[in-house]
Amino acid sequence: MKTLVSRLFLIAVGCIALLSCSKEDTMGNVESMIDVRLSLSISGTAYTKDTDNRNATLDYTTDNQNKISDLYILLVDRNNKFQYLVDELLVQNAENTLYRGYMEKPQAGSRLVLLANINQQGFGGNANTATWLEGFKGQDVKNIYDSAIMDNSTGNWDLTDKSIPMWGEVQIGEAVSGNVSLSCNLYKALAKINIWVNEKQGIEGFVITKVVVKNSLDKGYCISQSQLSPDINIQYQTPYVPADARNRIAHAEYTGLSVTDAYSDMIYTVEQNNSAEGMNAITIDVHYTMDGEAGVGTIQFKDDKNEAFDVIRNHSYIFNITKVSGVETNVSLIYDVVDYYDIHKINIGFN
Repeated sequence: MKTLVSRLFLIAVGCIALLSCSKEDTMGNVESMIDVRLSLSISGTAYTKDTDNRNATLDYTTDNQNKISDLYILLVDRNNKFQYLVDELLVQNAENTLYRGYMEKPQAGSRLVLLANINQQGFGGNANTATWLEGFKGQDVKNIYDSAIMDNSTGNWDLTDKSIPMWGEVQIGEAVSGNVSLSCNLYKALAKINIWVNEKQGIEGFVITKVVVKNSLDKGYCISQSQLSPDINIQYQTPYVPADARNRIAHAEYTGLSVTDAYSDMIYTVEQNNSAEGMNAITIDVHYTMDGEAGVGTIQFKDDKNEAFDVIRNHSYIFNITKVSGVETNVSLIYDVVDYYDIHKINIGFN
């Protein structure tokens, strides 16, 4: 069993700034600059009580879900203006958990904004993300948030090619005049969907052959501007969706399967308001065979009152198939909305 830290839905990032103002420092005698070292601490490879057992009835989190491929740190002033992009940011160890860079001395009321895994998006048509970010200097940082829209229009989100975008921010507070220690939470921009069969124990004669995710949105924000819950175990409670997002034309299909116990850690999607006017709610078609006879069951994101619930970033939605009677297409769903790091039970019955 792990400590409470390993259950948290967040990645803890320790930011230790080593300040230097002397003529002999390594900053080229620039007194307005500071040397910054950032230590990234990821609390294990899973965020449930049983972090070491992939087969347990908990939500196992893989290393790929926590991978940081690129990191950008922005200095934002008390008026919400983007002032400085930390430069010469270098990885200092093999685990990609220690960084070093330089930035201007932050003033009172400033904050640091961290953006991870955004190189893959090609924002603004730039191959160089730093160039794109520099174009926002002096502007409200929300202009960056509004522009950082990730594409989800075709194909499946494969973590071997595209890491999960993350973001976080940390308040600096008083003007910096000496050594300072800061901590920052990073939040994942995607939700995860898992499908279990009888809590990973399987059902005799039942095999999942294909999963099709329909009506997911074609884009999403890397940074959410929804209000965070004060409860760190809940995090975001409402989706933050681009105004021009639409249902995908191409479904996300996962084919060639022969799953008898669980299809996990493969399906990722952007946030979605499933009751939005003029939009179709996300659904999941589970193609299967039962004793060799083919059928399809459709999972809907609806509660026991038949009301739609949303897809929210940082959350893991687990659908546990508990019963299959012949070949049926109607699916009843009993659900509980939880994040990546809680124990959870979500049941659907093919009956």
